[in-house]
Amino acid sequence: MLFSGKVTNSIMVFLDRSGFDGDRMQDLTSLPQEYLRDPTGWVEATAVEELFELVERELGSALTDALATEVGHSCPDLRAWGVLDSVIRMMPRSQDLFLQPERFISYFVSPAPPLADIVRKHNEVEFSIPISNQEYPHTSEFLRSALEALPKYLGKDEATVVWVQNKVSIKWEEGQKSFFQDTEQPLNYKPELVQGLMEALEQSQKQIETLNAQLSEGNPTPQPLGEDRKKELKAFVVKTRGHLMRLSDYLVRSQQLVTLLVGQDRLNKQVREAMKRVDWDYVKSQSNQVAQDIADLLSDFEKEVEKDIPTNSYSVKKKESLQARMEV
Repeated sequence: MLFSGKVTNSIMVFLDRSGFDGDRMQDLTSLPQEYLRDPTGWVEATAVEELFELVERELGSALTDALATEVGHSCPDLRAWGVLDSVIRMMPRSQDLFLQPERFISYFVSPAPPLADIVRKHNEVEFSIPISNQEYPHTSEFLRSALEALPKYLGKDEATVVWVQNKVSIKWEEGQKSFFQDTEQPLNYKPELVQGLMEALEQSQKQIETLNAQLSEGNPTPQPLGEDRKKELKAFVVKTRGHLMRLSDYLVRSQQLVTLLVGQDRLNKQVREAMKRVDWDYVKSQSNQVAQDIADLLSDFEKEVEKDIPTNSYSVKKKESLQARMEV
């Protein structure tokens, strides 16, 4: 069984926020930090459990609660889950987060465990999961705490989640108190849009898992690229680079529009709340770097094609780099 890199990346970001010296991680685990910080990757379940134990032992009295509990409750502020963070913030209600627990669990456990005995009520859901909190105490506690913290993405109070052996129950208040002022109207995203994003995210995750499995298997007899294949790959690079330039241009225009609106004294409470819900400051600060990273990756790919390096050899060489750059 594998646990998502979202778990290990949450630990790493939590340590960064706590002022933990990153160099000390090299003494705690043999896993490379780039591997631990990849929210799109997957890590052996036993390795994740061991990481929790090692870090918790290292921090000791600096923790006010169990490491898994503190990290799980901090997830809405850590932004360690990649695109999933942004999608969750678009959910209009807590019910939309909790009434499909199998989908949430599948983002963190592979293969996705089948949930049984699912009972859905007005503000409560219960289910059985083939993962015992005694077998994987740290990761199950992280998931329990993360589930409790999900309403905080929407500015609501935490839910109550109980995980005993293989049984999980989630309760939330229908009239949860909002952190925002009553005069600030919540964003009204279309349910079809959010549902589509969730399905696309789930499908993309499955594709990544399949790709990783293929890369791990490798090809014992790599073959050089043919001329026709080279031309196809070059055309792919040119087309992708063009789309990237257009996307960058769109983002620059949106930044200019926001700047103009703010400059015209239109930065009212509703606008500020909208910018907060879509993480506008974060998007603005990271977009140029992400675009540059993708451009560099395309250039590297183009150079490898020119060198006539076998495609599977390139894929294995670039696997970690590609995963590291697939965050949003």
